[in-house]
Amino acid sequence: MKLTAIALCFAMVLGGSAYNLLLLDDSSPDYGMPDDYSNLDSVEHVLTDMGIGFDHWHNNWIMNKSADLEFLMDYDIILWYNDNRAILGSEYLAMLRWVGEGNFLVVTGEDSLGSPNDPLMAALVGSIICGDCPYCSSFTITRPESWITEGDAGYYDGTYTILDYASDQDKAAPKLPWTYAVAITLIGDHTMGPAKILVTELVPPRGGIVVYWNGNRDAAEWWRLSQTPETVNMFKNMMYFLTSHVANVEEVSWGSLKSVFAQ
Repeated sequence: MKLTAIALCFAMVLGGSAYNLLLLDDSSPDYGMPDDYSNLDSVEHVLTDMGIGFDHWHNNWIMNKSADLEFLMDYDIILWYNDNRAILGSEYLAMLRWVGEGNFLVVTGEDSLGSPNDPLMAALVGSIICGDCPYCSSFTITRPESWITEGDAGYYDGTYTILDYASDQDKAAPKLPWTYAVAITLIGDHTMGPAKILVTELVPPRGGIVVYWNGNRDAAEWWRLSQTPETVNMFKNMMYFLTSHVANVEEVSWGSLKSVFAQ
């Protein structure tokens, strides 16, 4: 009986990845207390429906948990909604080190790279530029073979509408060769705008991943199934992939990691 129980536990470990997911809400101090905008609150039901558990931390701009490496190390995946606040050097370094341990970071939010301009966040998410940009009306997929555009929630290859109230995007462009664009925004019908989705994938054994999802006010593109089902399903593809690829990385080459993200 004891041997059976041990074998069962061993099979469960091999059969699926265990992970800890954090929703980290941020905003600038002028948004008031005790709570910031809803931001990732509306994403909770999507994750719950997917069978994905999580912790949710509000008002990061007060407690600055993004600079606390010991706190960050409790998590394998972090969804960070940042809006209207440039991050500190301590946050950049802590998040960089955390990703370098093989963890997965997703950054989104209106004015996450602009207003104010945020070169540190841009460096963290693999963008060579930052700042405000004209509003964008749609985005087009540039890498349909990615794990965001193709997965258990569907396959997406085309051009998709950006909700009017979420059309404020920031300047973003991939820092090659480490970062690639999954989608590019359009301004009007034909003018190409900034990158919509950027992905940085580190080479194993580090294996960390950073995703930047431009705009996405109140995380609307991750939960408004009735208006933007395509982007909700892209979010699901992303989460299915990240939660199934959490790994225990034992050895990290910190020196080579710094060269990837160096400004």
